[in-house]
Amino acid sequence: MKNGILVVGHGSKLQFNKDLVVNAAAKMAKLDNFGPVTAAFMQLNQPDIKTGIKTLVAQGVDMIYVQPCFLASGIHLTEDIPGEIGLKKGERETKMNVDGKTVTLRYCDPIGDDDRIAQILADRVRSRMKQA
Repeated sequence: MKNGILVVGHGSKLQFNKDLVVNAAAKMAKLDNFGPVTAAFMQLNQPDIKTGIKTLVAQGVDMIYVQPCFLASGIHLTEDIPGEIGLKKGERETKMNVDGKTVTLRYCDPIGDDDRIAQILADRVRSRMKQA
């Protein structure tokens, strides 16, 4: 099986927000541990989720890890994205036919309550303190 990662962002009218998700996916790709990595969006930006999946499949991927680029869980993570990839309520894995090829999609958790978030926030405060 060839793995790939689909990093899913919300989508925004603000270019910075799109760039943040695209850049996160590009940085993951440079880690070179996952196979191809691409960004996709729920709304307002392209590519959409289905197009992102097709992009990975075109690169030979048959196991896609869908990683939401969201801090916390909410309706988008519990219903919208799972519905877009064909997951039924409570499921974390499904199969999808893409251009005649069966691929497996595994849904990952959001960023969540992670000690590294507190460290990033503390770094931002320290940076601002230096500017005072």
